[in-house]
Amino acid sequence: MSSSLSESQKDLIERIGVYHEQQGMQPLMGRILGLLLILDDAEATFEDIIEHLNVSKSAVSTALNVMQIQNRVAYRTKPGERKRYFYLNMGNWEKDIEKELHEIAKVGEFVQEALTLRSNKKTEFNSYLQNLCQFMEYFKKQIPRLFRDFENSKS
Repeated sequence: MSSSLSESQKDLIERIGVYHEQQGMQPLMGRILGLLLILDDAEATFEDIIEHLNVSKSAVSTALNVMQIQNRVAYRTKPGERKRYFYLNMGNWEKDIEKELHEIAKVGEFVQEALTLRSNKKTEFNSYLQNLCQFMEYFKKQIPRLFRDFENSKS
């Protein structure tokens, strides 16, 4: 196993885990993401994860299986070794973020549909909803531009 974690690293892993838990992810999955993010080798064996995070084998196994299905982590092997080295699957981060942004923008579609079903009894509330719909439509149109502008900024 690689070196032990500093208190700052442990704290960051925990904060990443809490953040992801608040986003609906299993707490251990978020902590594994945090661990793989901060390790200098950017990878860890099954045993490393258990030891660093002080969790059970079954919990790590379940979390890694789900994370592989979600395409969040992958593993590689090394010649002459049977161990799997898990790492963050960062190859498609742009597509993953773009997909998440489009999912956020879908809120506007639901709000727009709700507006068509609402009466005019609460005009101020309806006005807020209409404003939200307009913003979400604007936001959705800006998503491709964000990625183009980012690519152009790297040149």
